Amino acid sequence: MNPLVQSLYAPKIQDARDRFARTAATAILDDNMTPDELTLFLIHFSSLGVKMTEPVEGWIRRAGERCTECGLTSIGRALVIHSRHEANHHLMMIEDTKRLVTLYNRWHSKQLDADELLSRPSPPSVEAYARLHEDVIRSTSPFAQVAIEYEIEGLSVSLGPKFIGHCVKIGGKEILAGLSFIEEHAAIDVGHTLFNELELERLLEKDAHYIDPLVLAGAAALDAYGGFLGDSIARARADVERLREGRREIAAE
Repeated sequence: MNPLVQSLYAPKIQDARDRFARTAATAILDDNMTPDELTLFLIHFSSLGVKMTEPVEGWIRRAGERCTECGLTSIGRALVIHSRHEANHHLMMIEDTKRLVTLYNRWHSKQLDADELLSRPSPPSVEAYARLHEDVIRSTSPFAQVAIEYEIEGLSVSLGPKFIGHCVKIGGKEILAGLSFIEEHAAIDVGHTLFNELELERLLEKDAHYIDPLVLAGAAALDAYGGFLGDSIARARADVERLREGRREIAAE
């Protein structure tokens, strides 16, 4: 880890990282999760996640343009170039949704509709995630976009491989057909995280007072993303409960 990121940024963001680990990470890695719960969680994660992923290219590019307007031309140029790497990643989530729905429907009489799931309104957590990006872009600290990317892409690196293993353990190898987005980001975000950390270091070298908006944005991103994962889990559990209730009704007839 770069020295200023390690000494200035990491200690201040640790509470938010610990909070995410205690809540969202613990929930999605729960060994008591059933195969139905896991599949439904992944379906909600993928379908709801499209609206969190499709705008990413634009968010990063616009943040870069705002940095340039504020006189931070180096970070502005870097963000604009980096934004191009995020184009069309939402298409993987759409395909994952369809594959996971096909997998689920193979084993259940109550069929799901992928197009219906993809057209649902966003929950508050997804709206909060989008609002955070827009607020940062409009603020006097658009460079804080780097901290958002550092924390969220860092999750793909630290949590992604472990979660993929968890999915295979509970859902079997066939579940991998619906994990293209997660698998891709677990691989490519290694490089992205190194890029983000270097840009954080350069910002703090330029002005150590940048630390507060960076930490605020990074922590808010973790909280919003944790909320999104929590919403996806809650919907999956509600679906499983409705499925159980339906079975009980059939058994009682």
